[in-house]
Amino acid sequence: MVEADPVMRGARNGFLVTLLVLVAVGGYQFATGGTVTTPVVATWVVAVLTFYASKYYYRRRDDGS
Repeated sequence: MVEADPVMRGARNGFLVTLLVLVAVGGYQFATGGTVTTPVVATWVVAVLTFYASKYYYRRRDDGS
C-alpha cells in the first residue's frame, strides 16, 4: 500500500473523529431520549454518502491511470 501524504492522513483522521463524535452524540441522545434527532441522522447519511462517493472516485481514478 502506498504511504499517504500528510494531507490525506489528516483528512482520514478528521473523518474518523467526525464519526466518533456522531456515535457519541447519537448514543447519548438515544440513551437519554430514546430517539436520535434529525440533524444527527442527516449528518450520518452525508458521512456515509461521502465515504462511498470518495471510495468510488478514487477506485475509478486508480483504474484509469
